[in-house]
Amino acid sequence: MITPFDDPSRLPVRDIMCIDCKSFFASTEAIRRGEYPLASKIAVLSREESDGGLILAASPDTKKDYGVKLGTRKYEIRPEMDIELVSPHMHDYIELNYRINKIVRQFTDDAHCFIYSIDEAFCDVTKSHSLFGSNEEIAAKIQNKIFNETGIVTTIGIGPNPLMAKLALDNDAKKEAPWRAYWSYEDVPNTVWKINNLTDFWSIGTKTAEKLERIGIHSIYDLAHADRKKLKQKFGVLGDALYFHSWGIDYSDLAKRYVPRAENKGYGNGQVLMRDYANRDDIETVLFEISDQVATRLREHKVLGEVVGIQVGFSESNEKGQRGWSAQTKIDSTNSTDDFIRAVKYLFEKRWQGEPLRNLSVRVNRISKMNNFQMSLFEDEKRHEANLKLEHTIDQIRSKYGYKSIVRGYSKTKAGTAISRSSLVGGHRA
Repeated sequence: MITPFDDPSRLPVRDIMCIDCKSFFASTEAIRRGEYPLASKIAVLSREESDGGLILAASPDTKKDYGVKLGTRKYEIRPEMDIELVSPHMHDYIELNYRINKIVRQFTDDAHCFIYSIDEAFCDVTKSHSLFGSNEEIAAKIQNKIFNETGIVTTIGIGPNPLMAKLALDNDAKKEAPWRAYWSYEDVPNTVWKINNLTDFWSIGTKTAEKLERIGIHSIYDLAHADRKKLKQKFGVLGDALYFHSWGIDYSDLAKRYVPRAENKGYGNGQVLMRDYANRDDIETVLFEISDQVATRLREHKVLGEVVGIQVGFSESNEKGQRGWSAQTKIDSTNSTDDFIRAVKYLFEKRWQGEPLRNLSVRVNRISKMNNFQMSLFEDEKRHEANLKLEHTIDQIRSKYGYKSIVRGYSKTKAGTAISRSSLVGGHRA
């Protein structure tokens, strides 16, 4: 059997580190209270006043002792649990993230440092050994410096490529001190292939896992020993990527960033609702608010969009086991709030079957520059110009005085969320 390891010269070999801030939000809150992050019992709640509030982060002991994790609802926290529920402070997290990334950049150059999320980053230290020592020494120095300067405990996965570094982090380094782990190609049979749950593997989500299960692939070992041609026939380019990933091979280069083509760029926004929304008018109120926010972003960037899509998530799976649906439609190029609202209303009323909803999002794709705008033959030109001036005036007022300075009437109803969310950072309390 020919395998990807038959020619070692073709394997990407770098020294990549994936650095994770352990329970970052909860750790930051523990430090604010003068507690050691790993010994605290804290859970950060998206909205403390709502029973439907989501847990955004929980300290390690809280996860271990009570099974509290990301996405746990407030009403699932029982009184006997010795957990301190705290509100998020997003500005603090952003500021601390910036400080931590500055420390990481002291061990490599900017081109070889990639910020993956607010609590995770990749860095390539291949050229840093003469200054800072071996992989193990560099990882320890990064951990010590971050802890001494911020109080945050970090875990670090190390590998010959970003995939292996991430897998080493998630499946090994996070388990116990000193919170470091190195996975090499030689280790693949005893590390990567031992990952039995497909969704525990980076880049394999629930839907992809279900498709793999249906064709008899139940573990990463099965995936690595599947017929590569059949995988490609079934999944296309993704099938090839899955096959090589199952062997721990990833050709990503941190110094070569992907820049999406203009036609692939899109603008979107979404919300996790704090209660079940089952009334059509209530749901459309939130969809219209999101449409307004997306349209504002397009006008701010002086671009137009011509494909409008919505995605909804049910509060519970329906009889068919579905958790939601998505739909999209093509319209004339525009950045008008009213145009997006009409499209969103059409899509929603065409597909919705009355299910209670907990997630809503709106996205606009097929982006073009303003000079590509074409008037519709069926639209009154003067009315269009007047609406455009009105929307730009609204944008300017909000920019100067804040979103709440001028809002649409539906946002004043009980179903509206835009006013309360306008003071949030990243959807959470600042």
